[in-house]
Amino acid sequence: MTNNAPDSCDLLIHSGIVLTVDEQNTVLDDGAVAVKDGRICAVGSTQDLQARFTATETFDAQGCVVHPGFIDAHIHISQYTSRSVLPRMSGTAITMGDWKAALTPEDEHASASLAAVDYLRRGYTGFVDPGTIFEPDAVAPVAQEAGIRIWLTDPYVADQVEVLARDEPDLVSPGFMRRWPANTDEALKRLGSQLFRNREQGSLVRGFVGLYGAGTATSVLHETARHLARDNGVQFQEHRGYNPRAYLDEEARNGCSTIARLADEGVLGPGTTFTHMNVVHPGDISILAKTGTRIIWCPFAQLRALGAGPAEPRMLELHEEGVSVALATDIPRTQNFDALGSVAVAGLAATGQSARGSEIMRMRTIDAARSIGAGDQVGSLEVGKCADIVVRSPIAGEMLGVDPVWETAVLGLTEPPRLVVTNGVTQFRNGATVRLDMEKTQHDARGSSRRMMDRVGL
Repeated sequence: MTNNAPDSCDLLIHSGIVLTVDEQNTVLDDGAVAVKDGRICAVGSTQDLQARFTATETFDAQGCVVHPGFIDAHIHISQYTSRSVLPRMSGTAITMGDWKAALTPEDEHASASLAAVDYLRRGYTGFVDPGTIFEPDAVAPVAQEAGIRIWLTDPYVADQVEVLARDEPDLVSPGFMRRWPANTDEALKRLGSQLFRNREQGSLVRGFVGLYGAGTATSVLHETARHLARDNGVQFQEHRGYNPRAYLDEEARNGCSTIARLADEGVLGPGTTFTHMNVVHPGDISILAKTGTRIIWCPFAQLRALGAGPAEPRMLELHEEGVSVALATDIPRTQNFDALGSVAVAGLAATGQSARGSEIMRMRTIDAARSIGAGDQVGSLEVGKCADIVVRSPIAGEMLGVDPVWETAVLGLTEPPRLVVTNGVTQFRNGATVRLDMEKTQHDARGSSRRMMDRVGL
């Protein structure tokens, strides 16, 4: 006798415009997503999935967009509470280095918590800090407290910190530099300190291997870090090409393209991610595409580089040649997280280029996931992946239904999402976080920021 009983699932989101962000960029006009045990178990039409599943909980998307959670591929999370402080430093001798030198674990926790709230109400389910948290143990708990994914690496790993002081004096201070490793041995001791977080299956906090980069690592440190990442099956990341003049000076000293040199040295590949790359020569594109190297694009930082000197931004060309290009905030000095797509489009317009909504969408989701080595787990709505899902609001002004991909990926949110799910668990619903107390988080962040201003003399 045939058993025609429906399958069971924990959550069925139905009656939405589902942007899967799969390889075909499939859009389902009346789609549904079924979730069981924290993972997506089916994606299809509302009619088919309602007939197939009996759900413990159902959620009617009311014709609104359903999409994978955005991932911020590069954010200096401890600096989130300094956003409106930065203009106050103008005309003073105080630098961001002074601010960072004054951070305590409590300040880093307050900053990350505030960012987590803002991420959830902007449709994000994860962020990556590139090793600029002094006390990762202060930030890691925010993942469970808020219900958001966090990728962490070792703090400030470099053994040629004088390079940063030379090339980026506005980012450093004597107190800040004292918190860096003093030599290669100290830098090597920091490597791998966050990889223990990967032992717990399904944890919202994951570790990877990162160097500060931008010329601040000796060949010994660089090679050791890359091998450590490869041996542990995690991504290797570093800053590259943030300062175009310094990058071009390095190429002049070496007599060749940095990308060509790194290819010869075996540095490139899918396990390697470079952030910024504000200089990409035409010949670099095919090398990056052939090797599968990942790139993280910070459009605001790139716009600043364009205004200051000889930048060569080619992010859209890289993407069109098959390079995985992720979008990232870096430091949100001028916009909220939801405006990242708009800033990217503005950055392209500054160089006479334009992107499709599907390209920006991939950069904010699946390519962001790939930049941290998590593309097989998150970043798209596909069977077997973790259920990180966002349902937009039916009263959002940007949701006109003309081009739902563009409206989702590029236009900022006029209303918070109705639902944000991470690992199959609801973390944000109808304008409020489920776990974190939003008012207390804001109060703590405000107090931290004011105490920090007192410490640095603002």
